[in-house]
Amino acid sequence: MPSLASFRRRFLRPLGVAVVTLGAVTVVAGWWLGAQTSHVPDFYSVALRQSDDDQRIARNEFHQDVQQLQNDASRLGHWKANFDESQINAWLSDQLPEKYARWIARGARDPAIAIHDGQLKAAVRYTSSRIDTVISCDMDVSMTKEPNLLAIQLSNLRAGLLPLPIEPFIRRISLEAAMGDLEIRWDLTPEGPVALVKIPHEDESYVFQPVVIESVQLTEGELSLAGRTGDTATEKYQPRGPVHQFVRYRTPTQRNLAERL
Repeated sequence: MPSLASFRRRFLRPLGVAVVTLGAVTVVAGWWLGAQTSHVPDFYSVALRQSDDDQRIARNEFHQDVQQLQNDASRLGHWKANFDESQINAWLSDQLPEKYARWIARGARDPAIAIHDGQLKAAVRYTSSRIDTVISCDMDVSMTKEPNLLAIQLSNLRAGLLPLPIEPFIRRISLEAAMGDLEIRWDLTPEGPVALVKIPHEDESYVFQPVVIESVQLTEGELSLAGRTGDTATEKYQPRGPVHQFVRYRTPTQRNLAERL
């Protein structure tokens, strides 16, 4: 059975993208000043009202639910798990100082998310000698036709109310992700860049493999994961929910075919 830390790292990568995206943007966008940068999104203010006791309870519940997901996904057959946004925010409050101390040194703190209308909203505060602002963005998560490759559409990136373009930060996001053992590729669509996040479906520490995610759902205040474990998981893969159609990204099969031509 994989360690709990390893399992969290592999299966909660969509949340890792939220932290990586905002952290990477934050540390390179400190010079981006404007009169509207003091605005604080409502969801962010609400998320930070969680008391220390509530946060401790939510963090314990999160670890228990991750442990249950680990146990379920280590057995043959179907599995599912649900995490509410208070649990996720309690976990994120630990992750930034533990995994991204260099961002704290550069002025980033207090990451938080909210899940509303099928979107994940993420934000982090950035403070320097020149600016105190909240960097935020929206994320739409969908499946793809390639097993365990999630598509995350980034939009509405802002410093306060000041819009920020995501394109200049793509390379930096990828570099920061690689430093955290997170693989991000990009599909550059007419609507904007889509982060493609690969979740390993095979690992020497897995009891049974492959482990394949078939659904990621963002309902009101909750993240739900579902999938299948076992020899037939990949061949029987049927993504549920919205499926991203690749625009400027080719699957391994397409790349291999192109190389033969």
